[in-house]
Amino acid sequence: MTIRRKLGTYALMLAAVSSVLAGTAPQAVASSAATEVRVMTWNIHGEDADIPGVASVISSHGVDVVTVQEIHRRPDWDQVRELADALGWHISANVHFGRGDNPGPCDDEWPGDAGNAVLSAFPIVAKVTRPLSPASQDCPVKRSMAGVKIDVNGTALHVFTSHFTPGAGSAAVTLRQQQARAVVDYLTHPGPLLFTGDLNDRPGSTIHGWVTGAGFQDTGARFADDPTLGTARIDFIFSRAITVTGGFVPDPGYSDHRPVIMDVVL
Repeated sequence: MTIRRKLGTYALMLAAVSSVLAGTAPQAVASSAATEVRVMTWNIHGEDADIPGVASVISSHGVDVVTVQEIHRRPDWDQVRELADALGWHISANVHFGRGDNPGPCDDEWPGDAGNAVLSAFPIVAKVTRPLSPASQDCPVKRSMAGVKIDVNGTALHVFTSHFTPGAGSAAVTLRQQQARAVVDYLTHPGPLLFTGDLNDRPGSTIHGWVTGAGFQDTGARFADDPTLGTARIDFIFSRAITVTGGFVPDPGYSDHRPVIMDVVL
C-alpha cells in the first residue's frame, strides 16, 4: 500500500488523538480527507508488448490506476492476466478488460480479443464496455471503450479509456470522429471522472475540441505537453471534477508509445 492510500487513515488517527487530548469525542473526517492518486495511460503495442517491462514501469513509478490500450487476450497468451499478476492486482477485483475486436486487423487467423483495460490498486466496484463501432462493420478494427467505477477510500472515481481509429484519410477521420462523439455523449457521469487513451489525434483537432468543450481538462497541455508517439502528442489523460497537481511523460521504451502519468487529488 502506498503512502497516498494511507492519507485518509492517518487523517482519522490524528483527528481521534486530537479529540482525546482536547477531551472531546472524535469527529468523522473521512469525507474531507484528500487522497492522492497517480494515474497512467499507455498504448503498450499489442502483440509486441513486453508485459514484464510494462509492469516494471508501472510499479517503479508508483502508479495506482493504469489504463492500457492495445492489450490482447489469446488462448495461449493472456496479456491482461499476465500484467495483473506481475502487479499483484486481482484479475477480477482490480482489473477490467473491454474487448474491441480480434487482435489482427480484420484477420480471423488471430484467435482471441484485443481491446483496452483498466487496472487499479483500489477496488473496482462497477465495469462497463461500450462498443464504438457498429456490429456490422468488418474493417478496419472495431473500437470500444472500457470504463470502471473505483472505490478510492470511499470516493467514487470513474475512469474510461479508449483507442480511436488511426489514419489521415477521410474514411479514418470520419470513423474517429464518430467514436469520439459517442464517447463525449456518454460521459455525463457526475463527480470525479477521467477519460484517457490513444485518440490518434492532436491537440487543436475537432475531437480534442469536443472533449474539452464537454468540460474536460487536457492535463497534458498544462503539466506534460510532450510527444507520446514520435513527435506527436496523441495520448491523453482528460479530467473533470478532479484536482490535478502534476504530471510527466517518461520514455522507458517497451512500446512505440510513451506513457502519460498524472497525479490527481480526490
